[in-house]
Amino acid sequence: MPPRLLVIDDDAALNLALCAHFEDRGWQATGVYDCVAGLAAMTKTPLDVVLLDVQLPDGDGVELLSRLLKIDPRLPVILITGGRDVERAMQAIAAGAFDWLPKPFEPAELERLVDRALATRQASATRVTETDDAPLRTLVGASRALLEIGKTLARVAPSDTRVLITGESGTGKEVIARLVHIYSGRNGPFIAVNCAALVETLLESELFGHERGAFTGAHAAKPGKFEQAAEGTLFLDEVGELPPTMQAKLLRVLQEGVFERVGGTQTLTTRARIVAATNRDLFTEVTAGRFREDLLYRLAVVTLHVPPLRERREDILPLARHLLARACRRLDRPAVTLTPDAEERLRARDWPGNVRELDNVLARALLHARGPVLTADLLDARITAPPDTATPPDAFRDPSGRLYSLDELEAIQVANALHETNGHKGRACAILGISRPALERKLDRYGLRPRAGTED
Repeated sequence: MPPRLLVIDDDAALNLALCAHFEDRGWQATGVYDCVAGLAAMTKTPLDVVLLDVQLPDGDGVELLSRLLKIDPRLPVILITGGRDVERAMQAIAAGAFDWLPKPFEPAELERLVDRALATRQASATRVTETDDAPLRTLVGASRALLEIGKTLARVAPSDTRVLITGESGTGKEVIARLVHIYSGRNGPFIAVNCAALVETLLESELFGHERGAFTGAHAAKPGKFEQAAEGTLFLDEVGELPPTMQAKLLRVLQEGVFERVGGTQTLTTRARIVAATNRDLFTEVTAGRFREDLLYRLAVVTLHVPPLRERREDILPLARHLLARACRRLDRPAVTLTPDAEERLRARDWPGNVRELDNVLARALLHARGPVLTADLLDARITAPPDTATPPDAFRDPSGRLYSLDELEAIQVANALHETNGHKGRACAILGISRPALERKLDRYGLRPRAGTED
C-alpha cells in the first residue's frame, strides 16, 4: 500500500500542487482546506504524514495539531508557515509537531522532510510503550543477574529478614528496596533516609526524633523515621556513610528494637523492617576499621547485589524504553520510541553513572525530539565521547583556577537546566532528576529565577 499524505492548506493552488507532486512520487495524497475537513479526513483512513498550514480559515493550525495528535499520538505533522509564523511553529514543535517548513520552500527540501517523517512513522509502528502509571511492581530488564535478584527478592520479601542492597551509585538500589516493601505485604509506609545527606546531629534527630527543647530550634517534639515507619519499611540509603557513634546507636535498635528520642527519657519500640543500601564494600570498610562488623552482620542477613549496567547490557534497552515512557508521562508528551541507531548507541555505552545517567540522557534527548521517535543524533553528546574521556578540569574551576564548591557546582547545574529549557521548571526537573518542590528550594537557596515570561 502506498504511503498516505494529508495536506491541510487553504491555498488551493499550493494544495493541489503538493498533492500532485507526491502522487507522482507514488504517494496517496489527499488535500483539504480547513480544520473541519482535516479532522474528518483523520477519521476516514489511517495517515502516514500530514502537512498542516498554521493559518486556516476556520481555526488555528497549532490548535488543530493538538487535536490531531490526540487522535493519533504517533502521527508526524509538519507545519507549513509564513515567515511571521515561526514563533507559533516553534510552539507547535514543543507540543509535538514533527517539524516546520517556512514558505517559500524548495520541493527537494520538502521531499527530504516528508521522507524523514515517513521513516519516523514506520519506525514508530514497532514501538514499545508503557501505559501503567502505577509504581513499578517488577524489575525492568532481561539479564540473568536481574532474574536472580528477582528470585531472591520474591523469597525474601514476605519475611521480616533484613536486606542489604549493594551496588554502584545509580544502579537502582532504592527501586529494589521499594519492591521488597511492596511484596512484603506490610501495612505501614516506606520511609527512606539518605544517611550521607545529613550531619550526625541532624541524622540522629531524623532517625530517632527529638523532644521539645532538646536543642536550639527544637520548638516542638518530633517523631523520627523509626516511629514514622511503624509497621512499614525503613530504607537506610548510603548506610556505609554512618559515623561511628551513629553505627553504635543503630546497632542497639537492631539488636533490641528500642530507642529514645533526642533529649527524651522514654524508651520507644519499633517494628519497622530495615532495608539498607550502600555503594561501598562494607567488608573492606570493616577491615579498615571504618564500619562495625557486628552492625554489618545485623544488616546483611540477606544481600542483594545490583551489578552495573556495563555488566548486564541486556537490561539497557528495556530500561531505556521504560524510562522514556516515564519521561513522556512526566513531561505530558505523546509516546516516543527509539530508532535502531539510537538503540545501538545506547547499547554501546558503558554507562558509568548507570541507570541514573541513562535516565538523565533520555530526558535531555526527549526535550529535543521532534515527533514520536528518538534518533541517535538527539542523544546527549556525552554518549558519543569515548568511555575513557574525562570531563575537562576547567569545568570545575572558576576563571581564577579555584575549584568550585559543591554548592557552586549545584547552582551552576540548576542554572544550566533552566537555560536549556528556556526557564521551563517541569523540564528542568526532568533533566536534574528532582521533584518540583526540591527545585523550588534550590532556586530560593541560590537566588535563581527563570526569565520573566518563560513557561512555568
